[in-house]
Amino acid sequence: MAKRILIDATNTTITIPNGGSFCTQAYMEALLALYPGRVDVLHPQEAHIRDSRYRTIDVPRRSRMQRVLGFLRGRFYRSASFLVDYLQAHQGEYERVMINTGLYAGCNIRALHAMGLSVVVLHHNFESEYRMDSKSILTLKGRTDRIVRNWERKGYQGADINLFLTRQDRLRFEQEYGVHAQNHVTSIFETRAERQALVPHPVSKSAVITCALGDIQNQAPLLRFAEQYLPLFRNILPDWTIHLMGRNPSKAIREMVQQHDCMRLTPNPENIRELAAESDIYLCPMDAGGGLKLRLMDGLRSGQPVLVHERSARGYDALLDAPYFYTYHDPASFEQGLRQLIQYMQSADYSREKIQDKHYETFGLEVGIERLRSILCK
Repeated sequence: MAKRILIDATNTTITIPNGGSFCTQAYMEALLALYPGRVDVLHPQEAHIRDSRYRTIDVPRRSRMQRVLGFLRGRFYRSASFLVDYLQAHQGEYERVMINTGLYAGCNIRALHAMGLSVVVLHHNFESEYRMDSKSILTLKGRTDRIVRNWERKGYQGADINLFLTRQDRLRFEQEYGVHAQNHVTSIFETRAERQALVPHPVSKSAVITCALGDIQNQAPLLRFAEQYLPLFRNILPDWTIHLMGRNPSKAIREMVQQHDCMRLTPNPENIRELAAESDIYLCPMDAGGGLKLRLMDGLRSGQPVLVHERSARGYDALLDAPYFYTYHDPASFEQGLRQLIQYMQSADYSREKIQDKHYETFGLEVGIERLRSILCK
């Protein structure tokens, strides 16, 4: 009987709508296609996740004392000890384990290898970069990232296979921790094979920005956008509106929107994709953080032209020459990109259907499955 595959998804609950959970779910879908009937998944117990296609293994919460002791021992997430105990109790049943991020793999990599298991680590980003920008407790509120780097290095160097979402992340890991023989850029892809229905929308004379509006790493870029780029936007498109949509906007974000009559805030929308798709252009001004900005896929999936800061364009290399995808890095390139997008939208070549077609050709679920098949099923 073929041995099973175990996915540790406890640190990115797939029921929470954010980039980490979308990425985890996409890779879960690919593994379910590659190993039908052989996949088990660790989920947080309180999430009550059940899926007939795989066996759910509930991981209970840790007590406060267990969390403190876990932090001191480098076991930062709840399944760190649970994972090893579970696999020791089921020795011989599994052949491979997939863990999100080197940080979480680092504390268990030796124990997993001692049981004869192959370990695949999916790096959502360069963890130190992400956690310093978000003032994570693991970086002592952004003061030091020594703890993060130590465990991430162990997870990366000890993995049998490292998967990366962007070319830039792979290069950063190799520069920081050395070259690994099994480093692969596998990008991101859709979680479903079905295409999103493309609903016709009249010209709305609006652009949209979507993100978690209460997160520290998003707040500063939005404030910089309002100060440095919004005047340019208004000069070029004086009768346009910018819609800002997302979860739990901070006080600073609310005040920023109130100061600009061309901005509209939609906090905690239930149908954010449908609302965002009504705008003509998708903006992504995030100039901090690493990894791949999954929110751009919302715009591309809806057939929207995209104007994005170059920091957030990582992982979208295949679109850099497309007439509907422009990057910027300063006010001059922002102005040029916006004018080019408007010119494209006024041309006969503009088509939301074409933009969506290219998206699914590049980031469709089947594309992701085949990408992983070439690496994991040799």
